[in-house]
Amino acid sequence: MRQLRQNLLEVSPGGARAAIPSRVRLISFFCSGALAWLSSVAGCGSNTVNSPFAVDGSGEAGAAGATNMEGGLNVGDDSTDPTLGGPCADDGQCGDDFDCTSDRCDLKLGQCRHSPSDAKCDDAVYCNGAEVCDPKLGCLAGPPVSCADSDPCTIDTCVEATHSCSRVPRDADGDGDPVWNCPGGGDCDDTDPNVSSKSKEVCNNHKDDDCDGVIDEADCTAPAYDTCVDPLVIGVSGFTSLSLAATHLDYPTACAATGQDLRDAVVAIAVPPGLPQDVDVVAMSDAPLLSLGTAAACGDGASTRCAGSVTDNSTTVSRLHFYGLVPGNYPLYVSGSGEADVSLSVRFSEASSPPSNETCGTAAVLTPGLSRTASLVGTAPDLSSACQPQSGDLVYTFTLDQAQDVRIFANPLDSYGVPTISLRSAGCNKATDELTCRVGAPAALFARALPAGTYFVSVSASGPSDVDVRLELAPVTSAPVDQGCANAEALAPGQSVDLSLADHADAVNTGCLSGAADSSHSLSVTESSDILLVERISSHDTGAVSLATPACTQEARLACGTAATSPVRARAFAVPAGNYRVIAESSLGTPVSLTAFTRRAAPASLVALADDCSEPFEIPTSGGRFQGNTANAHADFSAGCDVGNQIQGGAPDQILHLALKVKSRVVLDMGGSKYATLLSVRAGASCPGTELPLACAAGYRSDRSFLDLDLAPGDYYVQVDGYAGDDGAWSLDIYVTPDAT
Repeated sequence: MRQLRQNLLEVSPGGARAAIPSRVRLISFFCSGALAWLSSVAGCGSNTVNSPFAVDGSGEAGAAGATNMEGGLNVGDDSTDPTLGGPCADDGQCGDDFDCTSDRCDLKLGQCRHSPSDAKCDDAVYCNGAEVCDPKLGCLAGPPVSCADSDPCTIDTCVEATHSCSRVPRDADGDGDPVWNCPGGGDCDDTDPNVSSKSKEVCNNHKDDDCDGVIDEADCTAPAYDTCVDPLVIGVSGFTSLSLAATHLDYPTACAATGQDLRDAVVAIAVPPGLPQDVDVVAMSDAPLLSLGTAAACGDGASTRCAGSVTDNSTTVSRLHFYGLVPGNYPLYVSGSGEADVSLSVRFSEASSPPSNETCGTAAVLTPGLSRTASLVGTAPDLSSACQPQSGDLVYTFTLDQAQDVRIFANPLDSYGVPTISLRSAGCNKATDELTCRVGAPAALFARALPAGTYFVSVSASGPSDVDVRLELAPVTSAPVDQGCANAEALAPGQSVDLSLADHADAVNTGCLSGAADSSHSLSVTESSDILLVERISSHDTGAVSLATPACTQEARLACGTAATSPVRARAFAVPAGNYRVIAESSLGTPVSLTAFTRRAAPASLVALADDCSEPFEIPTSGGRFQGNTANAHADFSAGCDVGNQIQGGAPDQILHLALKVKSRVVLDMGGSKYATLLSVRAGASCPGTELPLACAAGYRSDRSFLDLDLAPGDYYVQVDGYAGDDGAWSLDIYVTPDAT
């Protein structure tokens, strides 16, 4: 202690050790701890002593808005407001090098204000965490989403596609059966994917395949159709099923390579005597991997060809088409993962030739009003499209003598995939030749007033489908008033508009949703504002909503949201005063509704504590952005939309309070939260109040909790909770729009 006292006394403003800021911090440390009795040595008696390097706020300089000095430059007082910068007289003096800040001169303070917008730092990757905008440092990476729990029997991963955490039982060999010493598991050898409590006992392999403690018991299974020696012979059209239980991968192909948990069975396609025939084979299974293969002769590995698979709604499909087979037997390898059960459809038909219109140079002619069948099985992907087809494509062409409205339809003739249409200019081959595209089942593409000239149409699908393609032409019609960005009608904040997009084309491309019918509107803000766009879409549709400057290009886009479920949302924070465009899109051209909510821009508020009714966090009547964490909170209140069989109080929660003086539309959005949230709004004169009808939203989906409520004047308590006991870091965006009536 004597040495510490001596060190303090040796620090001198005029000496070699005069590191004043360090001394000030050291003295402050002593004054705040158990050694506060040293205050008599260094003047520690008061915690209100001014720094010798700060301008006295009571003097004229302080009244003029002078700030702390650092390195000879005026800087803002970060201890009170990190968004404040140096002195200024107008906005032109406040530019910085950070794109994520909105810079203006706060004339009341005479200082620059750099308002951060986290949305401008967003890299659109969920699992690496939420990026933040620091007004002094610019965009910073946030902590990655942590999905780890304390259960050693689960494997926890962040799923980018769904913006959620996946917790699956520990299953090292991936056979679908967790290890025996974890709940629900029965795998006695978690290193062998062919051994589990779900497997069948294989005869004569001296192994306990089914983990029942008995080896090669009497009811064991012998492999069926495992090799070319004993294939399943199919010589007529029909359906059959195969089991890959106890088989091995004897005939690997490029679609079924060794080193995976794959097995195969052998089928002999028997073409009867007579004329050549086509044979179409479709395999379906709930196994994640599936393929069909063939060769010039069974077992000839040098001449194999194969068809991989696609998965839709948990059903995996593989399809292989044989053209013009002469009478004889042809090998078919049916491969799949694990002990898959495979449904096999085989159809014999009159011999035909493979489609010849695979490229722009060999495009087939589309005649208006006449349907063409595009058989996509086995085709190669030759053309790129913004609508991102997964299968190969076929190409068609048509010519217009004069400008006309053009509609192109692609209707699937089976359930193996969703069609994609791409309308292309005369150049055809390049990505920039695509004019627009459309995805759907059916897909319906509309182009208004297409000029005279030659055009190409590529048709593809998400799977090996047959697609009916049809072209229809009509005289040119006038565009709706909400089509295009040039003369967009005004959209009033907080007011929902219903839009019918049946006669709308893909007139605007902000890069949010390619090939979709769109409707454009004008939105003006008179001050730096936060903006929330909400679109409600029809069933089975995919929608998008975006905010852009009037140029309405991809470079002009400020925010974008896309989803296949309502509500679709897009957010932008600290948007400068000005006029903007709001674009609503529908992949199928079905009806949508659109609303824009605005409020004065403000940084997010940290909700600390607010654990119960003794200290609810106050929400301003204008709404705002709020962030908190329920991980250390208590479970105080249950909620009506939580999953059943929860303990009393459910998950840990926090409470916020909103006092409304007038009837208002209140939107609460928990997008960006890091766990399965639950949001409940309660009403009452005292906390916690009573949960309102239809005012509870569970965020077990990736879009998190969302509520859109019309509320009368009164006191409301907002319960931030977790679905099914979950907890973690949350974000809550609240917009309050007073009722104009």
